[in-house]
Amino acid sequence: MKVPDMKVPHPGPKTRAQLERLGRFEGKAGLSRGMSPDTVMVERALGASVEDVDGNIFLDFVAGFGSLNAGHCHPAVVEALQAQAGKLHQAMSLGSSVRLDLEEKILSLVGGQTPRKILFGTSGSEAVETALKLARRATGRHEVVGFTGGFHGRSMGALPFMGRKTQREGLGALVPGAHHVPYPYLYRSPFGCDPEGCIAGTTAYIEEFLRNPVSGWGEVAAIMIEPVQGNGGMIPAPLGFLKALREICNRYGVLLIVDEVMSGFSRTGKMFAYQHEEVEPDIIVMGKSLSGGLPLSACVASAKIADASAPGSETGTYAGNVMACAAGLASIAVYEDENLTERAGKLGGYFLERLGELAERHPIVGEVRGRGLMVAVELVSDRPSLEPLSIAKKVSELAVKKGLFLYPGGHYGNVLAFLPPLVIDEAQIDTAVEIVDEALLEVSK
Repeated sequence: MKVPDMKVPHPGPKTRAQLERLGRFEGKAGLSRGMSPDTVMVERALGASVEDVDGNIFLDFVAGFGSLNAGHCHPAVVEALQAQAGKLHQAMSLGSSVRLDLEEKILSLVGGQTPRKILFGTSGSEAVETALKLARRATGRHEVVGFTGGFHGRSMGALPFMGRKTQREGLGALVPGAHHVPYPYLYRSPFGCDPEGCIAGTTAYIEEFLRNPVSGWGEVAAIMIEPVQGNGGMIPAPLGFLKALREICNRYGVLLIVDEVMSGFSRTGKMFAYQHEEVEPDIIVMGKSLSGGLPLSACVASAKIADASAPGSETGTYAGNVMACAAGLASIAVYEDENLTERAGKLGGYFLERLGELAERHPIVGEVRGRGLMVAVELVSDRPSLEPLSIAKKVSELAVKKGLFLYPGGHYGNVLAFLPPLVIDEAQIDTAVEIVDEALLEVSK
């Protein structure tokens, strides 16, 4: 199958008809891309290929916003779902072996010296809220520190840690107790763009916040961080930062929550992104590719922290749904059997190299960055000043017309982000880079 294969200009006639229906049935707030020219009405998908209702075939470098690390409709995941569907759909308060098997597998992947327990949910937002409740109950404190530019979900409990203003507008007062400190964003760090200076400056800022009696001293329950900021623009924390943050948390009796919803399950070249350093978080939040795209999330906490909540206080009707658990077991088997962790690391390096070539041809490319296959291009109008060029949405719309899905994001709407399935190959990366090259040329004109 040739990918991409644009049989008719996008949006085609069938797509336009369905978009018109969509406009009648759903509000824009319910659509991740809104009803914009790049909205695709999908008929079927496989691997990194997506076919729309008009027969156009697209190359998918978004992969369900990172929820399809094994690709669309991986045969092993499909087979597991079909087998489970004939046995049991939903267990709720009943036990099931498939749920136990998944819990055991997740704990083996986390490893470490700390005994841990799992609390399932249905979304990353839900898992984040569980983590926040556990941290507050376990410590008896009520303040939590997040990072500027972070994205931990859109539900009301997670929203105070949202780094995007548009997601918070019009909602009035949010859940109190949330604070933000600068993320170690090397390209735009106020403490310098070298890793050592950025780490030193950021950690000094956090320590001052924690020990200052006006801000944090004695009141902070936890610090929550994405090892690689996803929605913020695929920004890896410099190696060494998580270790330094762990040491700060230990000194001040603060819990460390690591959000691996987007960066987990082989995406960065490790099973979890925090494992690039020798760090043991107190709480780990995971979702998305945990279950190959089905609604499932998990909050993995030390046994002591997990047991601080009363029985049944952190669960819900669909938490740990057995269909999703079956998909989770099958997905993790794919990550391991097909060596997708190593593959992500290798192909991520190749992808960065190819995107680096764009910087030589396009002055608006300010930085190319990533860890594994969490990759991004940051666009600027002027390299010396780092002035953001907020045209990522326009580039995305042009790319879709050429048959490529990418993820427009970043703090200023100036980042082209890529989260391809880990099953892609170098030829598909080459195709994606060629399309981005063409789109940048058109935008520059």
